[in-house]
Amino acid sequence: MENVNEALIKPVAAKERVKEMDLIRGFALFGVLLVNLAMINTTLFTQMALKSPLSNPLSLEGGLNRLAGLLIQILAEGKFYTIFSFLFGLGFYVFMERAAIKHPKPTRLFLRRSFFLLIFGILHFSLVWYGDILHVYGIIGFLLLMFRNRKLKTIRNWIFILLILSTFIFTSLTFLNELVMVVMDPQYIEEYQTTIYTQMDESLMVYQSGSYIDVLSYRLKNEAGYTIKNLLFLIPKILGMFLIGLYVGKKGVLENVKEHLSLIKKTCLWAGIGFAISTIIFSIFKYDLVTVSTLLAEPMAILLQEISTVFGSVFYITSLVLLWQKPKFAKYLQPLTSMGQMALTNYLVQCIVASFIFYGYGLGLLNRVGLAVGVLITFVIYGIQLIYSKAWLAKHKYGPFEWVWRKLTYGGTL
Repeated sequence: MENVNEALIKPVAAKERVKEMDLIRGFALFGVLLVNLAMINTTLFTQMALKSPLSNPLSLEGGLNRLAGLLIQILAEGKFYTIFSFLFGLGFYVFMERAAIKHPKPTRLFLRRSFFLLIFGILHFSLVWYGDILHVYGIIGFLLLMFRNRKLKTIRNWIFILLILSTFIFTSLTFLNELVMVVMDPQYIEEYQTTIYTQMDESLMVYQSGSYIDVLSYRLKNEAGYTIKNLLFLIPKILGMFLIGLYVGKKGVLENVKEHLSLIKKTCLWAGIGFAISTIIFSIFKYDLVTVSTLLAEPMAILLQEISTVFGSVFYITSLVLLWQKPKFAKYLQPLTSMGQMALTNYLVQCIVASFIFYGYGLGLLNRVGLAVGVLITFVIYGIQLIYSKAWLAKHKYGPFEWVWRKLTYGGTL
């Protein structure tokens, strides 16, 4: 009987897809590309030294670069991987519900799916760049199984606990870092900064002029350890957003939008207000618009940034869903659904192309072009992907990497 059921398992057909999910994915891919280009145009140790373009946009040369940096930091940074975290949780619910109808052990199927996503992520990190998010989703995705059969109230409580914990962690770490800078011996601080700047210069040299093997070797030797450590701090926030997606799935919000239209509108309104207020206060602390102790300014900025990230993500999601209900907007948003249906392929291709543009084994433009040019490159890559995604799906059911992932998940049923 189990073999019969396994033979019946099929990935989600086009007519069964939740179009709103594809729409949100397609939109989020633009924001992800926008931020990732800014990150790939620098190095991990440059960010650790707080010398990356998004560390302090006002210090950048050129008015267009400063404006681009401000807009990316306020409107995009952190918002779009958070949206994908929400979608992962929602996708988990949809996947498990549909798999449970046809398979006696849907959990096993999800474990395979998450395991191979983890493998994708490890390969992406190793072969392309340090900022991969897939391995993080693959690992934290396993934790979702603990919440599959929990009541809505329990899930809601855990959402608050995890997001508050995440905000506390990032704010506390920033405060401790600022405190160290105040109380530690100046000589120690100088030695520490010298070490960080040396690592930054070394990483810039490797990424700007090194061969592909040089870059790959440097990444595995010097960046992998930091990536693993950072994973621990990301768990509460990403799992919290996973659970928001699971909660929305269990309530059937996107499967019956019209029935939940009032809830979506209220959520959009309050999320928008929260996003606006937290962003304004964040800007006040981040850009020194008021005189505040240096010990408090940066932690307060991080606190408000974390809050604005969650509010902003929810605002973007609900705004898109509401616009999708209006035919005059839906026809313009339609191309995003093809983009989102091939989200894995488009994400990986974006990173591969960006690494070739900026790293030494490609065009070697690392730190040689500003954020304004990065925004222009974003539109070019994204525009090409919009056209290509629609053309590909006119002839194929799945994107190339989606096909591989599904083949690995479902075995020989495709």
